[in-house]
Amino acid sequence: MSTPLLMPSDPLPVAARCSARHALWPWYSAEALNSYAATLLTSGCYWFAARVIHASPAQGLWLSAAWGAAYVFISLLAGKLTERWGPRTMIVRMICGTIVTTAGGLLVLGWPSIWALLLIMLLFNFTSSQLWPALESAITRSPGRLPLSSRIALYNLTWSATAFLGFLTVGTLANLWWGWVFVLPALASSCSVFIILRWAIPAALIGAQQVGDSAAADDPTAAAVQRARTLLHMAWIGNALAYVAINVLIPVIPTLTKVAGFGSLAAGAAIASLWPLSRTAGFGIAWYWKGWHFKVRWLLAAQATLTVCFALLLLRPNPLTLVCTQIVFGLATAFVYASSLYYAMHVSDGAGGHAGMHEALIGVGIAIGPAIGALAGTGSDSTTRIGGSVSLVLALGIGAMALLAVRRPQRNP
Repeated sequence: MSTPLLMPSDPLPVAARCSARHALWPWYSAEALNSYAATLLTSGCYWFAARVIHASPAQGLWLSAAWGAAYVFISLLAGKLTERWGPRTMIVRMICGTIVTTAGGLLVLGWPSIWALLLIMLLFNFTSSQLWPALESAITRSPGRLPLSSRIALYNLTWSATAFLGFLTVGTLANLWWGWVFVLPALASSCSVFIILRWAIPAALIGAQQVGDSAAADDPTAAAVQRARTLLHMAWIGNALAYVAINVLIPVIPTLTKVAGFGSLAAGAAIASLWPLSRTAGFGIAWYWKGWHFKVRWLLAAQATLTVCFALLLLRPNPLTLVCTQIVFGLATAFVYASSLYYAMHVSDGAGGHAGMHEALIGVGIAIGPAIGALAGTGSDSTTRIGGSVSLVLALGIGAMALLAVRRPQRNP
């Protein structure tokens, strides 16, 4: 009788027989459900702040800045805990915590204040945000022949598509009952932990030796890893800057949609979901088209495009600008994010520490951008000063990325 797959006496031979489909689908399912849960809850909190509490754009930005500041330390801790406990254990523990902190969001229905929102968002942040380094590590280190670049592309497509659904449906759900913003994420996370416990591969089958490819798969030259390291540092800066822009945009987009004439909650949320939809398409392009791999110019071009679109969105919030620039903005953020995670996983072979750093730098962007925007916009309901100050930060960041490229010239720039 053959040894059962889920009870291996020798994990490595079993890993060789384990298909990528069997090994990976529970991780992607958990990622999808928890991405939807996280997006629905966090975006719901910003819409609740703007439409129920009548918070100013600056107050919404302070919420985002507090989220980002905590996210930095949480992500670094998550990377270390993932290496210590292993991805599978880490994922299960954090999802269970997320179920509790998500359902606790019902507190704001009885206590509708900015402080209640802050408390719920920070508690949810501590549990939900620790999932992502563990999921990234599990997906890139599980057995199966699917190449590393394809695993990362599917990871990006999965969380981006379900995040789009969260942005799209938050307005409709809130119109029915604001409690759905908190109850539905708890249900989604509950489903995901059941999938992991029932179908995910054992922890013994997850290991760096099972990564499908390496940097050499795209560039066989001796300098491939060094080029990846330089591009990784550039992409980390770029990704932090992308989240500067994203997490200024998300808290103020309820105001932007109102100024542009989309007054209803459902319509405003639907319009605000255009850039996440475009970002999903961008991840698809980044997967199928490999021409951007190890190319400095594509990373810098995406970053410059992102900055111009962000400035237009906040400085000229009319219907045409709101629609067209969101589409281009989403495509640019996809390429910047894909670059950061792609180079991080190539340099580290999918280890949780680099995944944790990738997420921590996202937190840096989430903290710095909204804080600068909040300081600039305090005392005013206009988004003009917010857009101008944050756009300047984005431009300075592009200069830092270009300096890295000049100091360490790359082949095929």
